[in-house]
Amino acid sequence: MATSVTLLVGDSQLEIIPQEGAVLANFRINKVSFLAQTPWSDSVQPSPVPAADESSWVENWRGGWQLCAPNTGSATEQSAEPAFHGAASQTDWAITEVNNDSLGLNWLDSRGEIELSRRWSVSAGVVTAETTATNHSANTKAVGFAEHLILGSDFLQPLKNGAVANLSFCPSATIVELDYSGAPLKATGKPSLPASQFSQLTMQQHAKVFALANSKNKSISVEVAGWVARIDWEGLSHALIWQEFATSTDSPWNNQVYALGIEPTNVPHGLGANDSVGPFLAAGETISWKTSLQFFRKVDDSLEPAA
Repeated sequence: MATSVTLLVGDSQLEIIPQEGAVLANFRINKVSFLAQTPWSDSVQPSPVPAADESSWVENWRGGWQLCAPNTGSATEQSAEPAFHGAASQTDWAITEVNNDSLGLNWLDSRGEIELSRRWSVSAGVVTAETTATNHSANTKAVGFAEHLILGSDFLQPLKNGAVANLSFCPSATIVELDYSGAPLKATGKPSLPASQFSQLTMQQHAKVFALANSKNKSISVEVAGWVARIDWEGLSHALIWQEFATSTDSPWNNQVYALGIEPTNVPHGLGANDSVGPFLAAGETISWKTSLQFFRKVDDSLEPAA
């Protein structure tokens, strides 16, 4: 049985489960839930070993927001310890510090080479994850990091009644179309879908994944029926968008999962890093990044919080 840690500041409440990849399982404001929760979440258990493939990972995925690291996507053929979405997304993190409004955690891979330190913090209507990654080995390592931040629950419920999820992002970002595995589609010179398919998301659309590469303004807003979710980040160059609005029929999805992933990442696709093209973390190097998620009511057609 997993043991969760609860942080409460004003009307904002976090529930974090260190044993399950330090996942932020719930983020509530006035008892309204904003992160996705899978229909099978009650059966999820802490994993003694990382899931090697996608189907095993999904079966033990409760939703929420966790870090995919030290790589993303499927494990490479050369991997001695295969782990889909990286072992840190599934296994136990050690608690290093607990405060009323923050929780510090640490994770070290089985070889003692890649170390991650992470701090969850909460203020009124805002949750922030600050992370560092250090390469303790004597060799340069290919590393992939993705904030597996999945919106859902009460936030996406209006979609069932015909609401649209309106996505706003940096106009200079390059839209990279991906297949559902996260692999880039062949370049055709222009997107195969109309522009509205990347900014106006509805239940009538098929499930899809795409990347926003090289955003200058590292901020994405999602507006659904008057609620706005805004994701701001620094230290990572790209973001993945994953749309699943009860359209996938295969088990365990069964047309029941409502999820919208807004995932800052250092890799502009879902295949992860590799030894040929990286991204790389040099021996002894430490890098840091920060991601925040804020919710507020839309006021006067503005995506800025009301004063």
